[in-house]
Amino acid sequence: MKYSMKAVTIPAILLMGIIMFMAQPAMSQGLDLNYFIDNALKNDAAIMQNVNQQQFYGLQAQLINAQNKAPQVNFTSDYLFSPYFGNNGKAIAITANPSSRAYGYDVGQTNGGMYATQLNVTLQLLNKRTIGTLQEQNKNEAALNSNSKLQLEHDLRKSITDQYIQVYQLQQQEEYLVRIVDEVKGRKATVEALVKKGLLQQSDYLLLEIEQNTRENELSQAKITEVDAYGALKNLAIISDTSIMKLSAPLIAINTAPQNYFYKEKFRLDSLSIIAQQNVFNAKYRPTLDFSGSGGMLASEFNSIPHNVGMQAALHLAIPIFDGHQRKINDSQVKISQQSITYARDNFTVQQRNYLQSIMRQINLLNQSIIQIQQLIAKQDLLLKLDREKLQGGQLSIIEYVKSLQDYAAAKQNLNGAKVQLLLLTNQYNYYNW
Repeated sequence: MKYSMKAVTIPAILLMGIIMFMAQPAMSQGLDLNYFIDNALKNDAAIMQNVNQQQFYGLQAQLINAQNKAPQVNFTSDYLFSPYFGNNGKAIAITANPSSRAYGYDVGQTNGGMYATQLNVTLQLLNKRTIGTLQEQNKNEAALNSNSKLQLEHDLRKSITDQYIQVYQLQQQEEYLVRIVDEVKGRKATVEALVKKGLLQQSDYLLLEIEQNTRENELSQAKITEVDAYGALKNLAIISDTSIMKLSAPLIAINTAPQNYFYKEKFRLDSLSIIAQQNVFNAKYRPTLDFSGSGGMLASEFNSIPHNVGMQAALHLAIPIFDGHQRKINDSQVKISQQSITYARDNFTVQQRNYLQSIMRQINLLNQSIIQIQQLIAKQDLLLKLDREKLQGGQLSIIEYVKSLQDYAAAKQNLNGAKVQLLLLTNQYNYYNW
């Protein structure tokens, strides 16, 4: 069967188009800010340690119950060797009835020795409230740890966003430097032709080349700085890929004020932590009742071991009466700590309000400045267009053209810097407005 060339060409071109599309580097699509933040939140060591610590508090709750609710059982076996010397003509004897002339420990203390194999059980009674205070303390510590994780994530987002903005600024700087270099290159042929016609001097062409070399050097320096800044960004995000890709414009808007600021929750948990510690300290002033029991063999004579198998049980009640006013001292310490937390919270409230007001003023001023710079650039664009036409006809000196180009580049750089500063301030505002 024969196929026409036309029938084969269309699918082939389509296939080539698909292959070329798939082969395009990811740089053309660009990476966004969330890509770096998501990687950091998954891989940051401090956050991972915090997650592990949260598991620790879960196990600690089980440990508290195991230590205070469950009976403690253990097996013991003892042999006490306590001989007597010179007992009834024997050099060494083990007995519970030594003669008065024998040498050895007081039989009332040693019974002449001991053979013991026992199963022992202890159980704390009347400790439900004590367990409750320990669990409450552990629960509060877990809440503090969870709160700390939120702070770590918030700080990480702030750091990565700041670094992302810095890299984005450098890439934007490179873009307008490339446009300026291309602008200069595009004028070189015109200037060279005017020089040959005698309308411009050779020095004019040299001046244009100097401007091109200057901008190319700035472009090289910007790329070097970008490599370093991009590396810092990937280190913050814990990304091992070493490629440098184009970043999408960061979309950062001012967040509305939350109903409850995060710092208030932190101070609240700090206060609860102190109260929990106080409750644990005061728990030792409650009466305690412990049960203990044992069963097995306990003998002082080897020959009587078969008859010395038995058991025993005991209850131990302890009621604290006086401790040198430790409880009163501890209560005073807690009040001082609570006052310190209140002072810190009130001070931060004032500082946060001042931070937000100051940053918002700067943001408003920057927005006004950006509008002015954009108006200036619009006029410089028009001026540069007119200068190109004059240069084409030999009606403009290279010095004037280069001056217009430099003014345009400075304005573009100022606009880029102002926009970046606006992004950084917005990120900082959101950091405190949380």
